[in-house]
Parts: sequence; structure tokens; C-alpha cells
Amino acid sequence: MTDLVRDAAQSGIVIFHEEVARDGAQGKTLLTGAQRSAIAKRQSAIFGPQACRQLVFNAGFPSIGKEEFEAVRLVIDEVDECYVGAAGRAQRADADILLKAVKGARHGRIFIAVPVSTRMCETLLHMNPDECLARALDVVRYILDRSDGAFVDVALADATRADPGFVAEASEALTNAGASMIILCDTVGSLFPNEAGEFFRNLKSRTGDAVSFIAHMHNDLGFGLVNTLEALRAGIFGLTSSWLSLGERSGMPATEQLLFVLGHEPELLLRKLGVRDQIWFSQPNLRGIPPIARYVSQATGVPLTTTTPIVGQGVNSISTGTPFTDPSVFQPFDPQAVLGIPRQVLLTPLASSRVIAAVAQRLHLDLSPAETEICLRWVKSEAYMRRVPLIDDEDFCFFVSNLRAAKRHDTTEPSFNMEDVRRPHMVASQ
Repeated sequence: MTDLVRDAAQSGIVIFHEEVARDGAQGKTLLTGAQRSAIAKRQSAIFGPQACRQLVFNAGFPSIGKEEFEAVRLVIDEVDECYVGAAGRAQRADADILLKAVKGARHGRIFIAVPVSTRMCETLLHMNPDECLARALDVVRYILDRSDGAFVDVALADATRADPGFVAEASEALTNAGASMIILCDTVGSLFPNEAGEFFRNLKSRTGDAVSFIAHMHNDLGFGLVNTLEALRAGIFGLTSSWLSLGERSGMPATEQLLFVLGHEPELLLRKLGVRDQIWFSQPNLRGIPPIARYVSQATGVPLTTTTPIVGQGVNSISTGTPFTDPSVFQPFDPQAVLGIPRQVLLTPLASSRVIAAVAQRLHLDLSPAETEICLRWVKSEAYMRRVPLIDDEDFCFFVSNLRAAKRHDTTEPSFNMEDVRRPHMVASQ
């Protein structure tokens, strides 16, 4: 049986290793089996017919317990568009559970984790690195002897703080034993970008072409994404990420960011990243990114903030007069054209008369110049009075309605107390 994602990575095609279900749970979130299945299917749609060659979805850690096993099993049963796998420790007891979890999968994978740094080996297993490697080799062979077609990937925990020579030796030995891909983990997220690039280049130079790697970076210092790109620059085409950056402690590279960075204008990758431009079988559908991000946010309760890159509430929003004149001057890409995110003009204390007029037009309110100026003063005053950064459409419409009602009773120049046209709940909240 051919390992499609390994072949893709070996030929220089980028593969995504999605961790929102497993590592995301360590970020204090929980996805049901149905939610995991929905994410896997929607993410597969971004890659289209090539999903089985570019996407691996880690469905979870079934040895946690009955409920987790059932959640993983549901994904295995329902998703066949991409590779789906289950993760566990490098021990035979976990291996038996993993084999049951992925049994019958069309594109099944098993992931086992083993520490390789001296400190992590002693802390987790009370062994030295050589003993840990021997255990991992035994479990790989055990799984392959009993598997009905699933591939085995091995995660080397704390690889970036281990002896580089030992990591290379372990990678070669595990590959020779039948492991498909070797996952290199910056388990505590301690690498700086220059260190990451050097680590991956050094490891590539120490191992043969048969060894295929996946980079698994954490975001503790904020370098998860850039370190993942350093891995790609070094010739490692397996990349791990998680939607909304969900993962242990400070999380991982955000899938939405990694997908966008590599999928938008891939023809420019050589100039921008020093990466060959033919890393895709076909152009990914980037418009699929925002709906998945919103779904994950709703399912986990993790909010999309105003400043969340690529999918946040601030993307393609305008609240000041300067960007309103020509939004393209203030954007690195067109969110409407690329991601399908429509332009939003919002009312904040930074509004200008042009912003007021644009919002009024969107709400089908035909304001006169005098009304526009009154509304502008009200928006600024109201925001500070209520101590809120945004005035919503409903309150704005209510103000305009009361403004016009006041004008109908006074044919002279409009002059009134703004307190008279505030909605009752506004006054009560003061």
C-alpha cells in the first residue's frame, strides 16, 4: 500500500498535519466526535480531490478513555477524504488501543510519541535515550505486524533539545524499522527562528533521503509559525498546525495562518520565503478558511478577536476616514476577493463624516449633510459616555429616528439634548 502523504512530502509537496482535536484538547478545549468529523471534512474540502495527499487529521488520543475512543472512532468511520489517525504512547498497551481505533480506515495512521532528550526520557520514562528508542522500535514493529494497512508515524518529543546526532540516528533507525514519517517536536516551544533553521538543516544533512520529517512547533515564545516556515525553508514539507492556534500552553501555529501564507500567491514563495513555488498539487480554496475558523470558535468557545490574523473580526473592517478613502492602501491582500470576507464599515470614536455616510447608506438611511454631522458628534460622544469602542447599527438607527422626530416638532435649526434621543437601556446602563 502506498503512503500518499509521505510520497507527496518526498516530492516536495507540502502536507498539513492537523492537531486541533488532540493537541487542541491540551489547550483546555474539547471537541465531540461529530465536531471533529465536521472539521476534518471541511478542511479536506479546502484541498479538494488532493486532500488524501496533503492532509492528515489527528483525531485524538483514544487511550484516555471510553468517550475519547468513541470520538476518535467516529471520525475514522465518517471521514475518508483525508488521512485520519490516532495518537498514543510508545507502549504495547496503547498500540493495541490504537489498532482498534483505526481499524478499517480508508486512510489510517497511527502516531506514537517517545521522548528523545536525556531530561525528558528520565522524567517521563525513567530511562535513557537509547532505552526509549529501543522501546519505540519495538512498538513500531509490533503495530506493523498487526496492522491492516495503517501507517505509523513517530513523534520524537523534545527533539530540539536532544543531541542532534542521536535524533538523526533515531530517525534513521525508526524509518528502517518501518515508520513512515518522523515528527520532530519543539515540545516546549523554546526555539528562536535562527535556531530552528539551523536545527532542521543540520538534521537533514545527517539523514538519508528515505527519512521523511514533520515539523511540530509550539508557540510559547510566539515563534511557532515562523519556526514552521523555517522548517519548510530547510526542506521539511510535513508541517503541523492547529485551528485558532489551539494547543498545549500557548498553542501551536494557527492552521488558518499557515494555509493562507502558503496558499495565497504561491508563485511568490521563492521570493518571499526562499521556498520553491510548486508545493501544491492544485491551488487550495482559501475561501474555506473563515467558515472553519468560525465553526471551531463556536465549538470550543474560543473567540475570534478583533486582532486575530486572517479570520479575526477586524479583517476587512474600516472605522476611520483615512482607510475609507482607499482600503487597498492599508491591506496586504483583498479579504473579499481572497477569503470571501466582506468589507465592514463600523461606527467607533474614530469615525469621520464619510464613515457615517457609508453606514447610513448601508442601513438605507438618506442623511442630509447636517444630519451626518450631528450623527458624527453623537457617535463620538456616545462611545465615550458608554465606554464602548463600537456603536451598533440598531442604536444608530434609533438615534436617527429620534433625531428626525425631534426635527418634525421644530422647523428651526435642529438643537436638542442628546440625552433625549438615547435608548432607554443606554440611560439605564450609565
